[in-house]
Amino acid sequence: MPSSLPPCGHCCLSADAINDEIRRLMTAPDTPERREHYQRLLTQWCALARPDVEPAA
Repeated sequence: MPSSLPPCGHCCLSADAINDEIRRLMTAPDTPERREHYQRLLTQWCALARPDVEPAA
């Protein structure tokens, strides 16, 4: 499954890129690899959003 994001373990610098990849995965067939990739994307997105969310909480 090709991806425009950096390899696993590397932080993505753009929340927009993560959002685009998540949207792309929504239409991909359900496989264990897709689920793992989706989980990594959500983890990266949460890490990027945390500085904005914590002060609001």
